[in-house]
Amino acid sequence: MLRAAVIVPIVRHPEPTIVFVRRGAHLRRNPGQIAFPGGAVDAEDGGDPEAAALREFEEELGVSRRRVRIVERLEDVETLALNVHVTPFLGIIEPPVTFVPDGEETESVHEVPLGALYAPGALHEADEHVLHEGRRYTVRTWTFDYAGLHVWGATGKMLRSLLERYAAAEELALA
Repeated sequence: MLRAAVIVPIVRHPEPTIVFVRRGAHLRRNPGQIAFPGGAVDAEDGGDPEAAALREFEEELGVSRRRVRIVERLEDVETLALNVHVTPFLGIIEPPVTFVPDGEETESVHEVPLGALYAPGALHEADEHVLHEGRRYTVRTWTFDYAGLHVWGATGKMLRSLLERYAAAEELALA
């Protein structure tokens, strides 16, 4: 099973935001999907998921990893269809910050008001239709839609874990 790690970035603006990336459309895994910055745990990371998440954050968003304060490790997620074990880390970033997507792995960066995620019914369960290795599947997953962004799958599971851990946006923003 491939090991990967991501940063769940919160920018502490006066109205805090959560940061998503749109993955490059040409990528082999999850092309064009909305996700958190991150990637595979490589040998250069010494097998450390946190080091991998911070390295990938810096590479994909053009922001020094030193700008991210890791608050905690969230619940791991497995993507069985893709055979990936993902370790998410909650990271806080103090403004000002300017994201510069690498254009390779990251097509674009999106800051979403944290309050939108906590709106009643914003994160909900839904059926998603997935094409994997030529076969079509229907999976029940957590989804979140905002301003043309559609979050689901492993990222949706991570959002659900985040909302279970932090009952209110204000609590999360103060982490």
